[in-house]
Amino acid sequence: MSILVFERHTPRRLEEMYFYMVDPMKTSPQGLFGIGVTVENAVNQMKFVQNVHKFENLLHEYVQVIFCFDVGVRANIGLLREVCERIGQVLITDKRQVFGAIHYLDKPDKIHCHYMINFVGIDGSLYRQNYSVKHYKLLINEILSDYDMSPIKSC
Repeated sequence: MSILVFERHTPRRLEEMYFYMVDPMKTSPQGLFGIGVTVENAVNQMKFVQNVHKFENLLHEYVQVIFCFDVGVRANIGLLREVCERIGQVLITDKRQVFGAIHYLDKPDKIHCHYMINFVGIDGSLYRQNYSVKHYKLLINEILSDYDMSPIKSC
C-alpha cells in the first residue's frame, strides 16, 4: 500500500529542505517539479512571496508532505513524475507554491515524493489544511487507480 504523511514541524529551513530534496544521490532533474515555482529558483520565489506579504522569520516556512509509493512500484521516472504532479495539485486548494522531488535513486524499492508547500499563499493567506487527511487520501487514491497503482492505506 502507498502512504501519505503530512509533516507539520520540520526542523530544516526552506533552503536546507530544498538542498535535501534535490540531492543528486536521491533524485535526478527528471524527478523535480514545481507548481507555481521554477525548479531552479523555488526557494527565492517562495521567499519572495513571504517577503511581499511581510512574513519574515516565519516559525514554519513550509509544510512538508510525503507520498510513498507502494514497495516495488514499477514505473519510469516520467510516469512517476506525472502521478506526483497530479498529487501535488490535489494537496493545494488555493494559489500556493509547491516544490516537489521524487526520491528514487537511493532506495529504488521505496520510491517517495517530498512536497514543500509554501506556508504563505500568493494572496498572503497562511496555510490551512482545508480537508481531512481521509479526504486527501480518497482523491489521491482516484489518481493512483488511474495508473493501476496500489492505493493509500485507509484511515
